[in-house]
Amino acid sequence: MLVVPLPPDRGRKAHRRHKMLTVEQAVQAKAIALGKLAVRATTAAKAGHPTTALSLTHLVTELLYRVMRWDPADPRAAGSDRLVLSEGHAVPILYAACADLGVTITPHGQARPMTQDDLMALRDIDSPVDGHPNPDLGFPFFDAATGSLGQGLSVAAGLAAAARLDGIDKTIYCIIGDGESREGQIWEAMDFIADHELTNVVAIFNCNTLAQSDYVSPAQDWVHLQHKAQAFGWIALEIDGHDPAKIDDVLRNRTALAKGKPLCVVARTVKGWGVPDLAGMGHHGTPVKQEQLEAVLAALDRLGREFGVDGAPAEDIAQLLRITPPLEVPPAQVDVSTPASLGAVAQGNAKIASALRDKKMMSPRRAFGTALKMLGAANPQVVALDADVKNSTYAEDFAQAFPDRYFEARIAEQNMVSAAAGLASGGKIPFVSTFGRFLERAFDQIEMAIIGGANLKLVGTHVGVTLASDGPSQMGLADVAFMRTFAHVRDSHGNPAMTILTPSDAVSAYGLVLAMAETSGACYLRAVRSDLPVLYPEGENFPLRSHKVVRPAQQGSAGRPLVFVAWGYLVHSCLKAAQMLEEDGVSAAVVDAYSLPADVPAILALAGDEGCIIAVEDNYVGGLGSELAETAATIEGAPPIYPLVVGRIPKSGRSADDVLHYVGLGVEDIVEAARHHMHVAG
Repeated sequence: MLVVPLPPDRGRKAHRRHKMLTVEQAVQAKAIALGKLAVRATTAAKAGHPTTALSLTHLVTELLYRVMRWDPADPRAAGSDRLVLSEGHAVPILYAACADLGVTITPHGQARPMTQDDLMALRDIDSPVDGHPNPDLGFPFFDAATGSLGQGLSVAAGLAAAARLDGIDKTIYCIIGDGESREGQIWEAMDFIADHELTNVVAIFNCNTLAQSDYVSPAQDWVHLQHKAQAFGWIALEIDGHDPAKIDDVLRNRTALAKGKPLCVVARTVKGWGVPDLAGMGHHGTPVKQEQLEAVLAALDRLGREFGVDGAPAEDIAQLLRITPPLEVPPAQVDVSTPASLGAVAQGNAKIASALRDKKMMSPRRAFGTALKMLGAANPQVVALDADVKNSTYAEDFAQAFPDRYFEARIAEQNMVSAAAGLASGGKIPFVSTFGRFLERAFDQIEMAIIGGANLKLVGTHVGVTLASDGPSQMGLADVAFMRTFAHVRDSHGNPAMTILTPSDAVSAYGLVLAMAETSGACYLRAVRSDLPVLYPEGENFPLRSHKVVRPAQQGSAGRPLVFVAWGYLVHSCLKAAQMLEEDGVSAAVVDAYSLPADVPAILALAGDEGCIIAVEDNYVGGLGSELAETAATIEGAPPIYPLVVGRIPKSGRSADDVLHYVGLGVEDIVEAARHHMHVAG
């Protein structure tokens, strides 16, 4: 056991007390000091979770001061071990450690060591020390935003996968609350990690038995959690979460103990550790009041006296708590080339050539799969994840070509999205594909990834009602409204937090997938299942946040200008409707508004001062029509906007036309609406 004798010139009382300070005592002293800082910070903020923070004092001290290989001055060093705090509300204890260590933070892009003044600014509007972990605010110690419970282990899985691809022997630790273990995503992640043999992940369950409003269920106690982890193919070990020697032993010897499997540490802890007045139910999320603070800190000091560490010299503690530096990792040399064009692909692929040149038909989803494979060949940082539908999304093209960079998530979309956020934090460009309808299951995970600034590329296929016979349980219809809310929120770089892309043919789908990879920030591409006529010449450019006029109004045509604005499958329906209206002497323009945010003023200008615009989309309200109408409402003299959307719950049909007509979006319905609105506008 390592001991540090005190110099003889110390005070006689201190010398007698700390004559032989042990490592365990040093950990106890630091744990108490960090606990006091966490309590003080939450009291200063008048908000936060001091009791959960106190339950993690020893685990955090062992990890950050003893076990993890990392550098507080460079917390994002490539060779550093990582720590993901899934129970994000416990973050004050990590902030306390970071302030104590002077961890580098980057508020407003300016790097400097964190101070205790920063800690006491917890939750302040101008502080990077936010209420829950968030790297995008200037706290690079963290890899992803957490706090919506159940997602951290999935992020850890993504980080572990990225490390393995880069050949870096780093360990990813993840702290999970026993209460949040009720979330199914935890077990999706446990399955994913075991499935992909990500043995560099260590899951640590903080078992303090208390959730927010009640005790955890019997199925979430430490015994059951240990058995569950074992059932998922992990080595699960139970320890006293406040015993430094036990924590140190299991974490330092994890490789030998895990025996080639991922390791789960089930740590029994006490919520409100060290402070009897904070124990038990009723203290979750309740900061210590200012008038009670002195008594709480005194209770922790008494504990220090019991351990014989009260007044232990800081330099002696620091000498015993030595951080191992990260692995030396040379700068990555990434050879990125320009992806092949769709025309070049067609030259070497008879099926694609036939689809484009002979049939003049190809589905956007197939173009996505082709583009993804070409991106994989051009950029080794591109990875792909799919949820057991790769043969429908055509992500299988990538999976077959680059199996080491493909991660099958199976039917677990929430874990898939959060794992992709972890891969993005690990420097990869993750493309996540499944049916658009099933991405709706992961709205929370998508939002958390956006909050953390993840460079996420989402692809939802089989969107809209033209899926027909499978019915509404498989149709992506509500996805647009959710994603569009982020299209008008700015990220930390000043860009739209989400760019939504709905291609109307294979050429545009291929070009937009390539554009997604070049764009920093989250993107969502919606690809219909059906083969669609090819609208654009090979090589056409598709700038994001723009549109194409695929059918201009005839010059000098009589009557009020009419403009159809659509995307995806409905662009083709509007072209047919415009042809029918032309027979009535009405000249209608058709706009392919393939990208949101859109250049709405430019689209409105197509209708002039006297025309009208009909937005046509086979999804629920909140998409394209809303995009146009919200901006038009702010422009004096803007043309009227008439949205045509899915206004009733769809059902199965034998053909796309059957379902489109059922929901009022058949070609004849579009023509009738145009005649009506032109009459009203006139």
